[in-house]
Amino acid sequence: MKLKSSMTLFAALDGANPIFQQVLETFFGGAPDDKTLLILRRHP
Repeated sequence: MKLKSSMTLFAALDGANPIFQQVLETFFGGAPDDKTLLILRRHP
């Protein structure tokens, strides 16, 4: 769970290294962590 959340957070950064999205693709079918995205939307 922490891996998915962390990769979602880092992948969301401007200019993020593509490795973060690749980890999401490899281990989670490319799906980001919804709770992390919700937190990011509340705190721009």
